[in-house]
Amino acid sequence: MKWSYEGLSSAGQMRVGKIEASDAADATAQLTAQHITPLKIVRSSELVMPWENRPPSLKDRALFTQQFAQMIGGGVPQSEALAVAARSTTNRTLRAATTQIRTEILGGEKIQEVFARKEYARSFDPVFIAFIEMGTASGNIARPLKELGEMYKWQLRILGMVKKGLTLPAIITLACVVVTYFIMAQVVPIFMGILTGLGAELPPLTRAVQAVSNVASNPVFTLGLIAAVVAAVLAVTQYRKTEGGRLKLDGLVLRLPVFGPLLKMFILARLSRSLSVMMSNSIPLDAALKIAGSVVVNEVYRRHLLDMQRAVEDGTPMSPVLAQHPREFPEQFSLQFRAAEEKANLKETLKYLGEVYNDEVTSAVESLTSTIEPLLMVVLGGVVGVIVISVFLPMTTMMNALQK
Repeated sequence: MKWSYEGLSSAGQMRVGKIEASDAADATAQLTAQHITPLKIVRSSELVMPWENRPPSLKDRALFTQQFAQMIGGGVPQSEALAVAARSTTNRTLRAATTQIRTEILGGEKIQEVFARKEYARSFDPVFIAFIEMGTASGNIARPLKELGEMYKWQLRILGMVKKGLTLPAIITLACVVVTYFIMAQVVPIFMGILTGLGAELPPLTRAVQAVSNVASNPVFTLGLIAAVVAAVLAVTQYRKTEGGRLKLDGLVLRLPVFGPLLKMFILARLSRSLSVMMSNSIPLDAALKIAGSVVVNEVYRRHLLDMQRAVEDGTPMSPVLAQHPREFPEQFSLQFRAAEEKANLKETLKYLGEVYNDEVTSAVESLTSTIEPLLMVVLGGVVGVIVISVFLPMTTMMNALQK
């Protein structure tokens, strides 16, 4: 929560501002650390918008982790490092959680136990908590957190490429649909009214366009279409919240043309890199698989990771699990994974596979954007061309008849 304060700086100047803190005592402690003597501290009454309480994004976590690791590595005490990281983040949820965690650590709680509490699960994912626990056990939190920060940055880059590959075509497609709908609902009826007033005989193509235009310009149809789209989105959202629905929908997404293979490459790249980094920081393989399964974005892959985790716990190879699912794990991935498992160099191979699929995602995104943009432009041009021809065709026929 935010607190408004008035205080004096070390030079005796009046300072007024707001600070994020769990309570008034925490706000006082933070101001004192900034060499400000508080004179008045009251809870801020400013309006908080719903979107301001959003969970921290991957970018928020990456910046927080890197900054926290750098300060810890530089010898800054944990409480001060958390205070600076909390003030630096722009995410309200992450700032509030960090401030509360700092208060509990100052009260004598162990850092790894505080971060692992359920009330902070919205701000800190299982990967971060595992690295905190690993760093605490080894006596050096900074080193694993620096590697985690680098991994977050890498994931952020690859996620940005995937978003670029999916968002741009979606925007262009939406623009094509909106432009086409506007032409059919607003422009075509004007020309059809002119043709009807002139008594022109409409050819089949023009009659077909007129029929579509009549439907598109009907407000009942427009409202019904909007309602149907909203209902479909809500139905799919609710269905995905069920265990079976999430599994079916995520499996369907993986089978989509073009976008399905891109999503698979993204998941394999992120999964390979995450497992490699966790294993390099001495996190046991079964625990790394459990953590990866808890943060993976696709239910199909989550279940495969759980099967791999059970294989590790039973002391059996994981490669047969991959071989049973060639749709999710390509032959190249399965064979190299099996060879690495046999030679006991899984960390190095997973790091290599992460780079390979990172390059494939980059190449696929570039190819997708360079191909789909002109294709959608051609489609839009074709639609507009058909409409123009359907409008001017009866005019041309009528003018020829008048000349004769």
